[in-house]
Order: sequence, then structure tokens, then C-alpha cells
Amino acid sequence: MKPIAITMGDPSGISAEITIKTWNQRKKKKINPFFLIDCEQRVLNVAKQLKLDISTKTINSPNDVKEIFNKHLPVYNLRRSINSVLGKPNPNFVQDIIESIDLAINFAVKNEIIGIVTNPVSKEILMKKGFQQNGQTEYITEEVNKIFKKKFKEIMILSTTAPEDSGSNLKVGLVTTHIPIKEVSKKLSKKIISQKIITFHQSLVNLWKIKKPLIGICGLNPHCGENGMIGSEDKKLILPVFKELKNRFNLEGLLSADTAFSKRNRLKFDGFVCMFHDQGIIPVKTIDFNKSVNITGGLPIIRTSPDHGPAFDIASFNLASNESLIASIKLIENFTKK
Repeated sequence: MKPIAITMGDPSGISAEITIKTWNQRKKKKINPFFLIDCEQRVLNVAKQLKLDISTKTINSPNDVKEIFNKHLPVYNLRRSINSVLGKPNPNFVQDIIESIDLAINFAVKNEIIGIVTNPVSKEILMKKGFQQNGQTEYITEEVNKIFKKKFKEIMILSTTAPEDSGSNLKVGLVTTHIPIKEVSKKLSKKIISQKIITFHQSLVNLWKIKKPLIGICGLNPHCGENGMIGSEDKKLILPVFKELKNRFNLEGLLSADTAFSKRNRLKFDGFVCMFHDQGIIPVKTIDFNKSVNITGGLPIIRTSPDHGPAFDIASFNLASNESLIASIKLIENFTKK
């Protein structure tokens, strides 16, 4: 099997730590071969500071990974050295973060890897250096669109992999993502709601191999707006789209988000479409804080990401859990099984 590419993430955060820990558990956890796109010396410096055992080896191509993965963490070196300080984010490394993502995209587009896992970054730090997108999902989508000269309709999906209540996994697709709450209703339109539902359906079919997924469509306002008494968006925007698409897909709704994600409902539904970021992500992280995964649906490449941030506050203390990174790798393995 081809390897997985893992990006550097923010070099001042926990990315190197969780990647090293994951490589150290490769045999115990039966982890698919992967390589890190980073500065090798930086990785070694982090390992030394955190007292983590590691043996690294630089590679020139993803083809080199399989041969050395059992004995060394393969590192595809970035062009310049990175002297970052754990716990102290620095906008000067933004270009290196982007270079790492770009290299991973190119490997994926050329079919040299089976997927990308993006390590966590700080949107605030990226934007201080003029980063135009709201996150890695949006950036990767734009770059893929440029390469293929086609506009792919992506969707951000969050999934649990080991719910603490031992229930079925919760998979949510988001109509809007990293925007202020006051902007959500302005960004909602029949066109965007329809596109996100269709792409979510396709992702459940293509990635999760669910032939006829049952999808719950959540409303925006409390109690789905009470027929227009608590906001008009549910009645005027979401409901018409739901009625139109119900003729093509297996949908139920509108669902009030305060009761949608119960253990019983998760057994019934294959996934839920949510209107805004916290509506879908809060339940995911509540029932599976350590092992939930971020997935980008609708693209011709596979990309996952740990569902947490760079954790600058604990980056220098060797306290970070790598469970979400392992789950992100394992999910790609599951997606690409024949």
C-alpha cells in the first residue's frame, strides 16, 4: 500500500510530538506507513526536548517510505531550517506551513500517496501573514481546484471513531464552517445548502461505502424556527431544499439539533447535515473528544486531520495525546481498503 503524507502543522505546537508518538506506536497499533513533511532537524530537536525516542531518515520520494518505515520515521525535508520554539507561535513560519501542505497536495494529486493528514495549525497565526482562507480545508480545496482546473464542491465533515457512550459513530457535515455566528444566516442560501447535502451524501457513499445513507437534516434556529416564529431561515431556505432533495436522497428532517444526536438517533441515521460549526462539532467532541477526525469530502484526494488545535499551551511539556492523529490515519486506511 502507498504511504500517507503528514504535514508539519504549526511548528510551535504539538504536531511533531504527536507524529513521533504515533511512529513509536506503529507496530502496536498496526499503522499504515506514513512520512512527515517537515524539517528533520526540527523534529530531532523536539524529540530531544521532550525526551522522546526517535530515529529519522530523509526521503526523496514517497516511494522510499515502505523500505525504511519500520526502522526510521521518514521525513521529506522542507527547503529551509526551522528554529521554532515550542509554545511560542511565530508568523514567520507560515510559509513553511503552507509549503508542507502544498507538497502533500502534489503527492496526492500525482497518486503517490493514499491520502493526506494535516497536522493542526493556528488560523490566527496564518491570517497574520495574509492567509486568505478560513482554514486548511478551504485552502486545500482552492489549490486542488487550481490543479484540476475544476471547481470541486467540498464539505467539512467531522466524525467520531470511538464514542465514549459506545454508540454508533456520529458523522456530521457542515454547511458553513469558520465564520462568525452573526454571519451564518447571511451565508445560508438554497444553493449552498443543496450543494452541501449532495456532497455529504456522495461522501458517505464514496468514502464510508454506505450504499443508501439515511441523512438527518438539522434546522438552524431553536426547534427549527417553530414554523417561522423563531427565525425564518428554516421555513424559507432549508425546508424547500429538503423537500426538493428528498425525491433523490434518503433524507429526514427538519431535525431540531437539541435532540438530533442521541445514541438512538445515531443508530438510525448514517449522518447529519448541520448548518453551522458548533452545531455539529460540539456533539462530536462531547462524545469522542480524543479520537474524532476532520474529513474533507467532495475532493478527488483524501484528506483527514486530527480534530484539535496546535495546543501551544502544552507543547513543551510532553502531554499531548496522539489518539486523534492515529484515528485520522486509520480512517484513510479504511477509506482506501478494496
